[in-house]
Amino acid sequence: MVRTIAVASGLFAEDEVGGLSDTLSAYLDGQLEEHRWVVIETAERMVIGAAYYAPEPFSDRVWNLLFIAVLPAHQGNGIGGALIAHVEEALRQRGIDQAKVIIVETSSEGEFALTRQFYAQCGYDEEARIREFYGPGDDKIVFWKLLDQGGATTSLP
Repeated sequence: MVRTIAVASGLFAEDEVGGLSDTLSAYLDGQLEEHRWVVIETAERMVIGAAYYAPEPFSDRVWNLLFIAVLPAHQGNGIGGALIAHVEEALRQRGIDQAKVIIVETSSEGEFALTRQFYAQCGYDEEARIREFYGPGDDKIVFWKLLDQGGATTSLP
């Protein structure tokens, strides 16, 4: 179902999502201890949104939101925001000794404009841009947010 959500969102091509199934399978098999998947289901148990996050290797308490998507029919109803809020709260519960910052990466392409706006509305700041990362004219944009251990997430000015 995660592959279906990824492709249906319009932000991932079929040939780009093969690794998602492998990652989810490895997670469910207990091979990725610190990695986490979160899903939102309807009352009928249909998965309509998913998020995947993991610690960023070689970093100091930084976590990466590697995937987040919602089926198009359910977008604009707060599901993406609920997924991000859940991820942030789960990391905050780990405590400052394990989680300090969360990052999320996306493309500079036009079809990702709403995605970038969504991250900004969720309090993420554009922290870095790596030019030509995904291809000619397609930069990687890294958004950043400090996890406030006092009970709320904040971004720095």
